[in-house]
Amino acid sequence: MNEQIIEAFRYNKPIDSASQMDAGHGRIETRDCRIINAVAIEDKEVLDRWPGLKTLVEVTSTVDYGDHTATTVRRYISDEDYPKAAYFNMLARGHWSIENQLHWNLDVTFLEDACRARKGYAALNLSTIRKLAMQIIKEHTDKSSLKKDDSRQASQTTI
Repeated sequence: MNEQIIEAFRYNKPIDSASQMDAGHGRIETRDCRIINAVAIEDKEVLDRWPGLKTLVEVTSTVDYGDHTATTVRRYISDEDYPKAAYFNMLARGHWSIENQLHWNLDVTFLEDACRARKGYAALNLSTIRKLAMQIIKEHTDKSSLKKDDSRQASQTTI
């Protein structure tokens, strides 16, 4: 399917485009979003596999770190028929914000990055357990339940 989306963007003019820039943490990120109608996919068999597909989205993210630049292209499909690229650009940004927040919580609360489980399914199983525990912790109304103090740090390193 990815090849058909790439082709659709290569040969069709976007119905809308938008650009957004963010700066912080020593880097400047520019996200350029283009959208086209899903009917631009020529292979109708592909379209039949995705009933309700209406919009194809392509977000090109360029991050300038000062000494080097990195570019990433992400593509999304949507059943929304909202013809504004700025809307989809905001959704893509929000998605990564949620992912980054989850990763930060898992690392700070459970020291996930320090975990050295590598054999078999150990890393996947531990990740699943940590995410389940995170959901249970978030259900508590006590806001201090996610705080990390030095007494907890020693016990968490044995995970």
